[in-house]
This record gives sequence, structure tokens and C-alpha cells, in this order.
Amino acid sequence: MSERVQRILAVDFGDARTGLAATDWTGSIAVPLGRIDARDDAVVVAAIVELVRERDTQVVALGMPLNVDGTSGQRAVRTAAFRERLQQALTVPVVAVDESHSTDEAHERLKQGGLKASRRKQLADSVAALVILERYRVDLHRGQAK
Repeated sequence: MSERVQRILAVDFGDARTGLAATDWTGSIAVPLGRIDARDDAVVVAAIVELVRERDTQVVALGMPLNVDGTSGQRAVRTAAFRERLQQALTVPVVAVDESHSTDEAHERLKQGGLKASRRKQLADSVAALVILERYRVDLHRGQAK
């Protein structure tokens, strides 16, 4: 990619809830967005396509759930299939980012922020997407983003 990627949408894909986070239009500030509460992959893809268009997104960073040893389990296979479906619907690249322990990290961040368990549960998916976005930026900086 010749131009510098600035506008990123991160996705923490789940069976029932999909968390989202994005950079602002300058690419300098990353914030958690809402989440998509849907079990139908087509509904999730359509919502992401709309967000990509609205936010003039340049790349989508999709969390890939890998096993502890780095291999792909059943969840990663499902996410890879979702990635293919999403990529077919978009003109921007959809890159996989290791999401290992991102939900745990999200809960810890929210807990340190003083949020009660019920509120943490509501926000965890989007904060996990924020963790994925941050990891993508680190990988990009190191030249390791795929």
C-alpha cells in the first residue's frame, strides 16, 4: 500500500456481538465505537460496509482468535470465513490481527477505570476492538501487518 494508512476500523467479531473501534479522520485518535448485536453474518457485513463508507475507512483490522500456540482453531476458521465474506463486500483491505486475550485486556482496562461489571460487559466488545486496533498499529509500525 503506497499511501500511509490513517483511517482504520477494527472489528472484534463474535457470534452474537461484534465490537468496533476506529481512528478519527486524521488517524491520530482511536476510540471505541458501538457494537453490532446480530447473529446473522450478512447483517454484520452490511453494517460494517456502511461504517467503512461513512468513515472513509482505508483498512479494516479484523481480530483473529488464535490458539495459545498460534494455530487456528474452530473459532479462527469461522472468523477466516467471515473475513473472506467481508473482503468480498469491501474495496479496502481486511487484515487479520491476533486478538489473543483482547477481551481480557478490555475487561481489565474497564475495571481499572472503575466501571461496574454490568457496564464492563456492555463495553467490552468495543474496547476489545480498540485493543485490536492498537495491535494493528504496532504491527504496521514494525512492518508486520498482513
